[in-house]
Amino acid sequence: MFNAVVDPDDFRPAGFNITAKIAELFGLDGTAFEKYWSDSAYLRNTSRSRKPLDLIEDYVSRNSRRHPTKGDLLIVDTLLGRYYDMALQNPKSDVVVALHNLKYQGLRLGVLANTSSREISTWFRSPLSGVFEATGFSCNVGFGIPSKEAYKEVLSHLGVEASNSVYVGGREKGSLKGARDAGLGKVIYMEGFVAKHHLQSAEEMAESEKIADATVLRITELEELLKTSTPQIA
Repeated sequence: MFNAVVDPDDFRPAGFNITAKIAELFGLDGTAFEKYWSDSAYLRNTSRSRKPLDLIEDYVSRNSRRHPTKGDLLIVDTLLGRYYDMALQNPKSDVVVALHNLKYQGLRLGVLANTSSREISTWFRSPLSGVFEATGFSCNVGFGIPSKEAYKEVLSHLGVEASNSVYVGGREKGSLKGARDAGLGKVIYMEGFVAKHHLQSAEEMAESEKIADATVLRITELEELLKTSTPQIA
């Protein structure tokens, strides 16, 4: 979802580095904390009991001379989620219109994302929450892209067969192949965000284009592309 439907980077200040900010706040070794943050991504995004703040509090307690205060954790919570909150609550109008148009075509929409609980904590206030009929947020279901279970989770809530569905994405590593392996009928590579933020190498983007049935730059192109088909989109 992030970097596909909404983009937190549209709201982040240039040069913003969350691990550097947290390391500075607690006097941590920046390189070591950045590695820990990267290595703990799967746990952050799939654990239903260990929240991002819990992991940071534990790390700081083990690697700093002081235990984080409630004020410290409030600052960290803001650093972790502020720009995701802004992105969710202020989606671009052309994206919202495009999604509604897809629904008017008779498509049922589901959203699938590898994300932490903090990143989607304001989902219920987003204008997008009323557009999607099913969500498969990894932090809520316990697994994420590219596992087959992630795709099946959304499809089961939509009540549709995989072969009659379309997957749109490509930011997450292995997501397009995962959709193929899960048996989705059509796979569309959303290239725009990937190219904009240099999330993949030229070789990886070329491979994604080979896997996909079609490539689009932005979600507004989907209405015309799917006009003659009757799948459900996840």
